[in-house]
Amino acid sequence: MSRNSGNKYIGAFLVMLFALLLNISVFAATGKYEAAVKIPVRVTLEGEKASSEEVTIVMTPLDDAPAFDQTSLKVQAKKGETVEAEFTRTFTEPVDFRYEIRETAGTTDAYTYDDTVYTAIVFVENDPETMGLKASVVKVYKDDDPGTKQDAAIFINRYCPAEIDPPVNKVVTNDSGTAPDTAKFHFTMKAEDKTFPMPAGSVDGAKTVEARTGAVEFGKIEYEKAGTYTYKIYEEKEGLSNFTYDTAEYTVKAVVEKKAGVLTATMTITKGTEAVDSIEFNNHYGEKKEETAPAETQPANNGSSSGSEPKDNRKKHEREETTDPGGSVLGAVRDAIENGPVGQVLGAARDKIEESPIGQVLGAVRGATRTGDNSFMMISAICFLTALAVMIGWVMAFMKKRMNGM
Repeated sequence: MSRNSGNKYIGAFLVMLFALLLNISVFAATGKYEAAVKIPVRVTLEGEKASSEEVTIVMTPLDDAPAFDQTSLKVQAKKGETVEAEFTRTFTEPVDFRYEIRETAGTTDAYTYDDTVYTAIVFVENDPETMGLKASVVKVYKDDDPGTKQDAAIFINRYCPAEIDPPVNKVVTNDSGTAPDTAKFHFTMKAEDKTFPMPAGSVDGAKTVEARTGAVEFGKIEYEKAGTYTYKIYEEKEGLSNFTYDTAEYTVKAVVEKKAGVLTATMTITKGTEAVDSIEFNNHYGEKKEETAPAETQPANNGSSSGSEPKDNRKKHEREETTDPGGSVLGAVRDAIENGPVGQVLGAARDKIEESPIGQVLGAVRGATRTGDNSFMMISAICFLTALAVMIGWVMAFMKKRMNGM
């Protein structure tokens, strides 16, 4: 080999060595033999009254894959906006790994959290053009369905609070006159604990509204957390002229539970111990007319316990109620006289005597006889016989005088 040939080989070797060193320095300076991988995550918050909610997105390596730089992401979701975050990692060699991505449910019961589970595939390979690495394939699909591919893991959360709206109604009953249409009344809702949810416009767990007759609107109460909430509802007693206020107090209880991921509220209303379907306050206007019972007719006191009875009934009662021996004798004598020819004259005379002071004495005697006071029976009999003898003498004299006149 000549000296010239040797120099050629040495020159070629030096050129190749220089090119190799130059290529290595380029790799070191640019770092192209690596691939940065990003897996985006998007979180959306929906709901009419949603404000903001912090949620956590978690990534779990599968099949012994190396972890990303972040194992979880905190995302502050906002109403009507889509907030984006991303998991990142730089790979320095070809890889083919899978990762699982899911959202961790928050602590606000009013939110329905997206429970979709995503799978992300990361494929890193050599790049012949740059003599480096490139992430050639990054796929995200959900619920073990490789056919549903997308460029990010998307989570949509919804704000769905439970709510109640107690039905309250105002009634005015006109007892006398007509209540003015301009009359206004005030009603108060008060929470058992002032930290309980209340309708808009409440202060320190209480709200007072003004209304005339008809529906009374406090507004809806929305609940973000499960629990039991109790309220009192009553009418303020303001003393409007001619009005009598309803003094009822109602208790409203809301039992809030999360079932199948959805918050629900069950409302019950009680008036005292009675369960009712709605709340009604009934005020009365004017003076209430009292219903009066008809007065009972009191029997006249004519010295006889049966002074108000017809005379025929008195006779019948006297015969039925005289059961002692003395009474039986007197009854037989009386019946004999009344059934004889002189009976009509005796009846007329007896009526006149009963209306006289003597009749009052006889009535008292007869009343004592009816009471069953046997100690007084003999005196009663003697008095009656004496009166009867006087009456018979008077009748005989009357008849004799009448016959002489003929």
